[in-house]
Amino acid sequence: MTEAESAPRTFSEAEFRHLLTLEVLRCTRYQDFLSLCLIRASGPGAEDADLESGIRRHVADMLRATDFVGSSGRDIAVLLVHTPESDTSLIADRIRDRMRKVFVATGGPGGRGAGSSVDVRLGFACFPTDGTSDDALLAHAAARLLE
Repeated sequence: MTEAESAPRTFSEAEFRHLLTLEVLRCTRYQDFLSLCLIRASGPGAEDADLESGIRRHVADMLRATDFVGSSGRDIAVLLVHTPESDTSLIADRIRDRMRKVFVATGGPGGRGAGSSVDVRLGFACFPTDGTSDDALLAHAAARLLE
């Protein structure tokens, strides 16, 4: 198996929005939970495609095979299926800690160095507590990014 075949799949914005819509419908029907997490990198080099790809890869490696990583505007989006709010806080803390270790303290992979560190922010929303539609969940998670 090649590295490309073993790497976790990440989704385009259109694919991710479609998956989010389907999961919200599933959760509505079966009274299940899901959580949405948005990750935003800012600072020197934050617009770098390699940085975004690195964050996606690290996050996808941390998650279950049933969770999804994709894009939502300028943010990296993570869909945690069948995940209640109490677990989401723990997962968000783990993601935040790993991102700090890999991308903030060292300035990220590729020899950026600590002088060009990147700020990584997370915001999350949970179904049904924070919203019962894909748009409401995205808006809530985006608002938490700004807190």
